[in-house]
Amino acid sequence: MARPPELSARTRAKNLDVLSREPFDLLVIGGGITGAGIAREAVLRGLQVALVERRDFACGTSSRSSKLIHGGLRYLAQGDVALVMEAANERRSLRRIAPHLARPIHMLVPVHGRSGYVTISAGLFTYDRMARVLKEERNRMLGRDETLSLEPTLRSDRIYGAGLYYECLTDDARLVIENIKAAAALGAVVANYAAVTSLLEEGGKLVGATIRDEIGGGDLAVRAKVVVNAAGPWVDDLRLMEGEGEKRRLHLTKGIHLTLPFDRLPVGRCVVMNAADKRSVFAIPRGKVVYLGTTDTDYEGRYDDPPITADDAQYLLDAANSTFDVERLGFDDVIGAWAGLRPLLHQEGKKPSEISRKDEVMVGPTGLISMAGGKLTTYRKMAERVVGMVTERLQALGETLPEKRGDSETTPLSGGETGDDVDAFIQRLKVRWPRVSADLVERMIQVYGSNGERMVEAMANDPQLARRCGADSALTVSEVAYAVREEMAMTLNDFLERRSRLFLWDPNNGLNVAADVARRMGNLLGWDASRVDAEVEAYRKHVHDVKSFATSSIPEARVAHG
Repeated sequence: MARPPELSARTRAKNLDVLSREPFDLLVIGGGITGAGIAREAVLRGLQVALVERRDFACGTSSRSSKLIHGGLRYLAQGDVALVMEAANERRSLRRIAPHLARPIHMLVPVHGRSGYVTISAGLFTYDRMARVLKEERNRMLGRDETLSLEPTLRSDRIYGAGLYYECLTDDARLVIENIKAAAALGAVVANYAAVTSLLEEGGKLVGATIRDEIGGGDLAVRAKVVVNAAGPWVDDLRLMEGEGEKRRLHLTKGIHLTLPFDRLPVGRCVVMNAADKRSVFAIPRGKVVYLGTTDTDYEGRYDDPPITADDAQYLLDAANSTFDVERLGFDDVIGAWAGLRPLLHQEGKKPSEISRKDEVMVGPTGLISMAGGKLTTYRKMAERVVGMVTERLQALGETLPEKRGDSETTPLSGGETGDDVDAFIQRLKVRWPRVSADLVERMIQVYGSNGERMVEAMANDPQLARRCGADSALTVSEVAYAVREEMAMTLNDFLERRSRLFLWDPNNGLNVAADVARRMGNLLGWDASRVDAEVEAYRKHVHDVKSFATSSIPEARVAHG
């Protein structure tokens, strides 16, 4: 097990110094999945790459998706065969390069009559053949009794049968982090909390950007031959820095999700629900919780941490109450939530869910390459297309392209060396390291993939590293140190929300371990007692705010779902 390079606060400080001194082939602005994928693709092609993110990696849309890697079935109904094929191929690719981040999960689509049954059956049959689905993972059509035996909480009076097929469950923020780490391991110079304040031009051509260090303070200039704007909802803000001729093109829509205790909605697989407006939404089990998602409303408001309104939450609760025969679900049952913004390109006259999810590249007057739209599933293919444009630009500038260092479609991501059978990998570690509790071994691999093996071995050799941060928590001391030293976690929120994911999947949102984790992070990052207290208070406030569900007076709260 080769130890990857350090990626810590100390690394960040060194990287900022390098950014200020060395020129790059490519500067990527934005540390979400699009930017992370572009950085990895570019460094695999041998380019000198820099990536900066204004807050933390994956802190925006890329940690707030439905956490599904779709094979493209939804696009079949729209007649978009090319997108079906691309999504299916990218799902296979991700299962190859990061098996722990593309875990197969059954999707159950209940139907309420014979005509719906025939339609679903035909669609799934066509999809299986087009997407080259593995024989053992092809769809099955179920009758009423079999459907109810699989999901007994479904309302029996509404069930005719169901379609059963596979998709893949991922962890979106972890996918971003592993792409960032993979890029950094190959030489990309990355920094979070590094905000672009202006673009640098010479002779009408873009040559870099001015960056503000949001932690240490101060500005620095980063010079690059090509600059890519992968800032998600902030794409237009950067485009407008090019000059008065640029106009806004994004159409932002908001999607929210709610988490509930598993014992309040005990589903065994992802169940597709019909909302009141006939949109499809989901109920997805995830350990001790089940989450519901997602909405699709036009949005105007703050981009950082968009609010979740009571209307948003009620929309999903109503869908669940009409689908499942359980004691009525209400706001008191919600133990967590998240909201993300989709940076789509505006299409006049179309409702939110009708707007194309295809990615589109825009090139500005000074040469800024901006990426908008796209899906989590197809991020790697999007990166291929953008980096292709970058290399063409470099060649036009007279640059000789370096030799490729690997292929993004086959080179494992950081943590992606578990082999195809992640559960078998976990079992081997349990046998090899019996002194480490089984639940800790499972968590290390499910969250960190093959990188977790080093933590398991370290725990076996030093039981202090296996100490839990809370009595009922699987979170250990080793994870805190790992995130600070190897994943550039700079705040308590970085760790609890995006590195460990306790914010989402722990029934307590990580609040029961927040103080302990903050003290441990403080010891590693040099925080004094007041900073530790401030980190805990800020995190508590964030958890509270997310679940406030205030009735908003802004127009977006009253927009019908697309």
